[in-house]
Amino acid sequence: MSGKTLGSLDQTSVTSRGAVPRTTLGDHVYERVRDAIIRGEIPAGTEINQVELANALSVSRVPVREALRRLQAERLLDANPFQRYVVTKLSPEQVLELFDLRQTLETFAALRARSRADFFESDLPAARALARSMDLDMSAEEWLQTDMQFHRLLYGRDAAASSIIDEVRFRIYRYVHLAGPDLPRREEVLVEHEAILDALERGSDDEIRALIETHVGHTRDRLVRMGSIEDDGE
Repeated sequence: MSGKTLGSLDQTSVTSRGAVPRTTLGDHVYERVRDAIIRGEIPAGTEINQVELANALSVSRVPVREALRRLQAERLLDANPFQRYVVTKLSPEQVLELFDLRQTLETFAALRARSRADFFESDLPAARALARSMDLDMSAEEWLQTDMQFHRLLYGRDAAASSIIDEVRFRIYRYVHLAGPDLPRREEVLVEHEAILDALERGSDDEIRALIETHVGHTRDRLVRMGSIEDDGE
């Protein structure tokens, strides 16, 4: 363990917005800690002190425990037998494996999406509209959130594959976020999204597979090139 604790971090976004509203407390705690992990504001190896987190958010330990268990289930946190939660560390090999898994899952989900009754009348046009709403000047957080919404629409918001894809993407998004905005890559992503949508409309399985492989591979290769995929937290 690195020895870092949540209490030692200065002004993380987990606590910067004050007390959490009293409704759906577990969801709010979960979202704040998850987003701070994704943004890299709670580094890998950081131990989450449940008492300090509950005090910082003015909630009891019950919603904190609920939120941390959800994050553990999503593999963003590890827990030892003493219920000490630590932000998961991933090796470079594990990160690359997750990109390969994302590619496989998204290909499966895209090919399956076309069998939904309302895909061509509803989901595909909605996904195309959302893709075209992505602005090159968006903040890193806005870009990543909109990108995730686009893929959820495309693959089916209620589809089992979408929830699994979300889990994989959450685990690797912190590396994408830490790499920072890249205008040429954003321009490339917009073109790739349109190409995937066009291929889905035409119905060519081989073309869809190739385009998703290229789309995910370009992001992976960019992170490798920029040195963002390395032993996290060391």
